[in-house]
Amino acid sequence: MDSLEEQARSNLILHDVPFVDLSRLLPHMHMLEVEAKEVLHQAGEPVGHIFFPLTALMSMLMPTSDGATVELATVGREGLTDTSVLLDGSTARDHGALAKVITVIPGTVIRMKSDVLKAAAESSLSVSRCLCQYVSRLFTELALSVTCNRLHSLAQRCARWLLTAMDKSDRQAIPVTQEILAGILGVSRQSVVHTLRGFETEGWIQCGRGSIRVAMRSSLTKISCECYSIGKKRAAS
Repeated sequence: MDSLEEQARSNLILHDVPFVDLSRLLPHMHMLEVEAKEVLHQAGEPVGHIFFPLTALMSMLMPTSDGATVELATVGREGLTDTSVLLDGSTARDHGALAKVITVIPGTVIRMKSDVLKAAAESSLSVSRCLCQYVSRLFTELALSVTCNRLHSLAQRCARWLLTAMDKSDRQAIPVTQEILAGILGVSRQSVVHTLRGFETEGWIQCGRGSIRVAMRSSLTKISCECYSIGKKRAAS
């Protein structure tokens, strides 16, 4: 079995943290399994722990007053689940989560107390740099999501999300239900069913029970909006 350090480094933020800094964080890391639809943060509530996905995929959702949601960002092994406590001098007890965070694809995460991570960022330039690089990429994704949700069609947004989920989970078959996907896209389940049925008729995807398999990635790429290509280039920079 791989050591905790080796498993931690499968998260791309932790991968770039120098050994001397990572070794100080290892005693504060706890690996656990998270299930689909499990809520890790509630918007506005204190952030006691930060989660680093290793194999799981998360969705940062902005809830509305009528109970609906829309996704702000997808978080996989390239990221972590909340950055709010890192952005100023307050503690986790004083700071509320930026968004509701739920598990989309179940898997393994590393949990760490947010105040421990904040202290590491304040004492180590290397840790701070690794986190700031991710925050910069996350802000790009947030800006793209706002643009995408406002200007682009459901088909374009759905294609973008499926492609992004593939990239961030390294999966061709994405274990996501139509209900969860509707919450991510901020539309009704019926609208998602109609869109996916159109994709399936074209042969681009194959829908199973609680799973969507991408059969023709190139076709989804063609119909997705430019937000996907911009986000992918930014993530690779």
